[in-house]
Amino acid sequence: MKNPLPFLRTPRHRTWALALAAITAAPLAGFAQYTTPHTIATPGDVSATLGGTTFVNHGLVGVGRISASAFDSFGETFGSVSGLQITNWKRNGASYSGTFNILPDRGYNNNNAGGFFSDYAARIQQVQFSFTPYTGSSNIGGADIASRIAAQTQISFTSAISGVKFTYTDPNTGAGAVTSGLDPGATGNATIFGKTVPYVTSYTGQPTPGAANQTFTGINKLAIDAEGLALKADGSGYFSDEYGANVYYFNASKEIVGVIIPPAAVQPHTAGALNFISTVAAADGRRNNQGIEGVALSPDGKKLFTLLQSATVQDSGNPQQNRLYTRLAVYDVSSNATPGAPADEYVLQLPTYTLEGDGGAVNATAAQSEIVALDDHRILVLSRDANGQGNPAPNPSVYKSVLLVDLTVGTPTNIAGTTRDDIGGKVTTSVGVIDPSIVPLSATEAVNMLNSAQLGKFNINLDLGGTAQVTKETLGENGRACRSSRPGTPPRRTTTFCSSQTTMTSSRRPERWLALAARWWTTTLSAPTPPSANPLPSALPRPTRTTPCFSPFE
Repeated sequence: MKNPLPFLRTPRHRTWALALAAITAAPLAGFAQYTTPHTIATPGDVSATLGGTTFVNHGLVGVGRISASAFDSFGETFGSVSGLQITNWKRNGASYSGTFNILPDRGYNNNNAGGFFSDYAARIQQVQFSFTPYTGSSNIGGADIASRIAAQTQISFTSAISGVKFTYTDPNTGAGAVTSGLDPGATGNATIFGKTVPYVTSYTGQPTPGAANQTFTGINKLAIDAEGLALKADGSGYFSDEYGANVYYFNASKEIVGVIIPPAAVQPHTAGALNFISTVAAADGRRNNQGIEGVALSPDGKKLFTLLQSATVQDSGNPQQNRLYTRLAVYDVSSNATPGAPADEYVLQLPTYTLEGDGGAVNATAAQSEIVALDDHRILVLSRDANGQGNPAPNPSVYKSVLLVDLTVGTPTNIAGTTRDDIGGKVTTSVGVIDPSIVPLSATEAVNMLNSAQLGKFNINLDLGGTAQVTKETLGENGRACRSSRPGTPPRRTTTFCSSQTTMTSSRRPERWLALAARWWTTTLSAPTPPSANPLPSALPRPTRTTPCFSPFE
């Protein structure tokens, strides 16, 4: 039976893009806590070092906009950007061009106010773009908002939005089907790809936001809340999901043909049974809407990294500041695209902060939104608050940073295959207190996105809380995906394009993008300091392939 629940188009909102150059430094020793806004005003280079890796930040180099309410090739609104990859990247003199491959979120939804979910099929959108970096020292644009926004054209979009929906073979019909963004509920599951995964047979909810609930039957679809994207050169790849905390593998035709199930400690359970609902907390496993947010492939394609958005229920309890110990899993996908268990698994400590930014007690965790694999042991992790323009709470942005993590620095504890991976398994002795026998991963702040000098150059304002948040120029509440233009052998210099967005549920909240250009070196501790990098776009080498990256704000 065809699903009778209609797709609801998103209201009008917009997306920006910026071009940045990476990085600031502050080692995470013990608990990294921020009670007031973690802002800087540095117009020039900033560097960070962890182990033998050095990053240098050269600053923002461009901005662009695209309407998130534009229609895609399916006649549905473009929506959000949850995952991103760049293909067809090439240099054209002083400019560059490429294709954004975009993974939207689960579609128009308002989980926190009214419980509305849409029957949105997971997909990859594509849009071509050109990029002409601006490396001058003066602020772009004029004195009024209209002229300042009109000057944000360094990144321009040069094609209509096209795309392809993911399909899979449905167990009920044996035929190809598309997925759904509808919440699967507490008992919604099915056996697909030989694994138990979230599945929607029927749904009771609002047909449109604010309307009375109705019950829809005969849906029978794999339930997907898509988040991270890792795309291979042949068009196959992986995307992560928050309902089940799973990672799905798709072929070059975008047909889902396999799934990686996380360790039992990460899967949501109630009374020992799988419970994929996203509106009511499970007894253990991933927190609601805090599933596998980050997924990335090493440049050689042999290792897959997955990162839980924040700590599991059993490791964090209810207080937001106790969500700081999350789990990074590393899978060997060199010979098996969907291995049954991670080869390695570690604990990563996330920063904590004061939601109100007023100097009071820490009461929140800067959960992560995306990851980038630099190689087989170094990753970038976006860690951020949810404050800013688009968030109705009158709180300023306190913390939005990218962390550099190195699996080989120090002696991090590998918990893969231990009892800590069993149902309800813990890495803590009490909520928010790590077991002293576990050594977490080493990390340092690589990029502080709350840089008023760099943002101001391109007419983007740091939010101050309250009504100051609601302008077309104010930094967004959250951001999603990002990808770099080049891996290569260090030293390397890349341009990275990132999306920054707000929720898909409010017509007054513009959606935004950000992008970064970064240079990093691999050195030895005894090696001399690397020379100052040339920040001019003409110095950027032509890429040979694409790599995963992070997103600045979610």
